[in-house]
Amino acid sequence: MTEFFPMKSGEGVYSYTKNSSAQRKFADNAKVMIREAIIENLDVKTKTFLIVDMGCSIGPNTFFAMQNIVDAIKDKYHSKLSLDSMSPDIEFHVFFNDHVTNDFNILFKSLFSDQKPYFASAIPGSFYGRLFPLSSLHIAYSCCAVNWLSQAPKELIDVKNKGRIHYDGASIEVWNAYVAQFHKDMGVFLSARAKEIVPGGLIVLILPAIPSEISYSKIGYKMFTFLESSLIDMVNEGIVEESLIDSFNLPIYFPSIEDMTKVVEKNGYFSIKRMELTNPQSNIDAKSCISHLRASLEGTFTKHFGSKIANEMFERTLEKIEEISAWLEDEYYKTSRQLLLVLKCKINS
Repeated sequence: MTEFFPMKSGEGVYSYTKNSSAQRKFADNAKVMIREAIIENLDVKTKTFLIVDMGCSIGPNTFFAMQNIVDAIKDKYHSKLSLDSMSPDIEFHVFFNDHVTNDFNILFKSLFSDQKPYFASAIPGSFYGRLFPLSSLHIAYSCCAVNWLSQAPKELIDVKNKGRIHYDGASIEVWNAYVAQFHKDMGVFLSARAKEIVPGGLIVLILPAIPSEISYSKIGYKMFTFLESSLIDMVNEGIVEESLIDSFNLPIYFPSIEDMTKVVEKNGYFSIKRMELTNPQSNIDAKSCISHLRASLEGTFTKHFGSKIANEMFERTLEKIEEISAWLEDEYYKTSRQLLLVLKCKINS
């Protein structure tokens, strides 16, 4: 069963709406490359384009991304009017997809504050499965979402990840469990999209990734370790049961280019049109980094530990500002990467 890991809803100080500039930076960094990929590779003749943002959350990042895609399609097909019989009056239907627990009220409140050049609909449900009718989509887009697994690897029930909440710095067995879960989930994701996307349509994915030369034990994202250490402090003080930490694992995986290549080639329904690993160039300060993590992860921690423990964990992590700042400067900015992957649908499965 796919689990739900929604971003923090509402418009409060720790909401995703107010703490997602890092994710926006990922999309901005890839904006030109996405535009180029659409103009060069989208091969569809229609008067109505159907586009979906998978893992849209509650805004505002999704609106900027969808506008970029709409503008690229307009430029591509309007420039070809003298060469084909398409009408310049093309229309767009944009679907905003996320878990059923996503705060769609906030999403659409923001959306309709301005007039948008497309029809809009919500599609609640996990993208690790079918969401649309056969051969209906033209572009499926996702940013900072498919790095979230459908669930923490079940193999970790038997392979203990004692005292840790992620595979960073863990044993090879723990890492292998994450790799297997990622490959399984992405296989499901691609197979579902192969049924939904028309031949010649595209998948555009942006997500945090790691260079091939980085060891699984040093993924360059020590931020999880800072959260982990706050929980361990609470165990040592008798506030949290140690077994609660031992039974918790974040459902997040950062793939390499090799990971993505293998899963796409094994699936067989898509050809890789563009795949680039770049530096996200997001100079976020330590306090903002913690706030961003809280907006993304608080619901997941609360589900397992309860709201009181989750809140104290983030508050304690704020006390590690100097250590986190040093890590950001010395490691994160130098080793963090983002992956852009553009896939073209060959045939429907």
